[in-house]
Amino acid sequence: MQHKNHLRLTIRLILFLILAICLLPSLASAQEAGQDTGKEKPAAQGASKDVGNKDAEPTSPYAFAWADSYIRQIGTSGLLAGSREGIGWGSLYIPSAGVSGIVDQFEGTSTTPGATYTSAVFQTTVVYDHRIGASRLALQYQPSMAIADGQVVRNFSNQNTSLDWLVYTRPRWNVKFSDSFRYYYTQQSVGLSYLDVNTVTSGVATNNFLDGPSRWLSNNASMSIAYALSRRSSIAITPNYGFSESGVSGNLTRGASYGGSVSWSYRTSERQTVGFQYTGQLLHEAGRGTSALTSGAPSDTIFHTVAGTAGRQLSATTFARGSLGVTTSTFAQNARQWFVYGTLGLLKQLGRSSLGLNYSRGDTLSSGLIANQYADRVDLTFQTKIGTRLTWSVGSGYLRQVQAGGFSGRYITSDAQFLLAPRAGLFATFDYYRKNQAANTNNLFSGNRNIYSFGMRWQPGRVAQAH
Repeated sequence: MQHKNHLRLTIRLILFLILAICLLPSLASAQEAGQDTGKEKPAAQGASKDVGNKDAEPTSPYAFAWADSYIRQIGTSGLLAGSREGIGWGSLYIPSAGVSGIVDQFEGTSTTPGATYTSAVFQTTVVYDHRIGASRLALQYQPSMAIADGQVVRNFSNQNTSLDWLVYTRPRWNVKFSDSFRYYYTQQSVGLSYLDVNTVTSGVATNNFLDGPSRWLSNNASMSIAYALSRRSSIAITPNYGFSESGVSGNLTRGASYGGSVSWSYRTSERQTVGFQYTGQLLHEAGRGTSALTSGAPSDTIFHTVAGTAGRQLSATTFARGSLGVTTSTFAQNARQWFVYGTLGLLKQLGRSSLGLNYSRGDTLSSGLIANQYADRVDLTFQTKIGTRLTWSVGSGYLRQVQAGGFSGRYITSDAQFLLAPRAGLFATFDYYRKNQAANTNNLFSGNRNIYSFGMRWQPGRVAQAH
C-alpha cells in the first residue's frame, strides 16, 4: 500500500511538472512583451571577457540566481565548456581517457582475513553536448573496465552516467532537469576526487568514498524551476527523487527518497546573497541490510527542514556559503525528533594553491549508504601546483550518522599528476587512498584498506585551461 501511494504521488508530480513546462513559454513571452522595452539591462560584470566561450563562467545579470543554468562535468566541479574537447564528431566527443594499475590491500579483522587485489583499469569519458534553440542537452558517460590475469574483473568495472537538460531559459525563467546514474559491480570508490573544488566558479562537488563487497546501483533525478522576481531576488522549486540498491539476490537493501525544496534568495550586494529554504523528504528503506528494528521490514521516515542561507565573497580569492536551521523527523510511531541542520562551504585561492572545506548534513542514499536517517559529512582538500608540470593534492574526510551508534567512515587521500607531454595532453598519475569504515550494515566493508593507483591519462582540454 505504501509503494502504491508513493507511485501515485510521483505520477501526479511528473504530470504537474510537464504541464508547468508546457505553460512556461507562453507565460514568459506574455510577461516579457508587457515589460518596458526602453529599459536596457546593464551587462553582467566580466561578461566581455568570455565572448568566445559564453559557457565558461556564469555571466547572468541575475548573478547567483542562475547558477544551475550551467552544466558541470561528470563527477567534478568544473563546468562543461560547451565546445568540443579532445577528439569527436559534431556534438559527440571524447575529452579524456586513461589506464591505471590498482593495488587494493585489505587489512584483516578478527573475523575476516586480510587480502590483496591487483588489476588494470581502463576508463574513458564520452560526451554528447547539443543545443536545440535556446535549450541545451548534455549526456556524459564514464565507463571503466578492469582486467586481471587476462580476464575482465567485474569488481572494478563500473558505469557512471549523467544527463542534464536545460529545458527553458529566459532572462527571468529557468527550467533544468538533471539525472545521474551509477552502477558498480562491486562498490569500489576509486577514480574521482572525493571533494573537488573550483575557485574560479566557486563550484563544489562531492563523490562517494564508501566501499563494500556487493553490487551498488543508484539513480538521482531532480528538476529545478526558477523565476527571478527582480534583479536582486529569485525563487526556485526543486522536486527530486532518488533510488539506491545494494547487495545480491536474497540479501538486497533498497532505499528511495521522495521530496523537494522551495528556496528564496536575495542579492544584498555584488558580493553577498541571503535567503530562506524549506525542504521536505520521505525516506523509504527496505531489505535485509537495513537498520530497521525488524530485519527486512519496510520503514518510512519523514523529514522537514527550515533554514536560512547565505553566501559571500569575502575577498577576491575567498568565497563562503552556508545554511543554518532546524530539522524535524518522524519514524513509524516514534515521537517527533528535532535536531540542528547546517551546511558550510569555504573556498580559498592561495597563489598557485587552493583550499576547500565542505560540511553537509542530509541523507546518504547517493553517498554509498542506504539508511533512513541523516548523516554528517565533512571534507577538506588542498591542491598546489609545483613548477609548471606537477600538481599535488591531499584530502581528508569523515562521515557519521546522526544517531548514536550508527555507521561511520573516514579517508585520507594523496594525488600527484605530472604533465608528460603538453602538446598531447598526456599526464602521469599516482593516487593513494587510506580508508577506515566502522560498519554495522551487511553491505559495507568494516576495517582498514589501502589503495594505490598509478597510470597514464590523456586529457588535452585540461592543458588548454591551464594556459
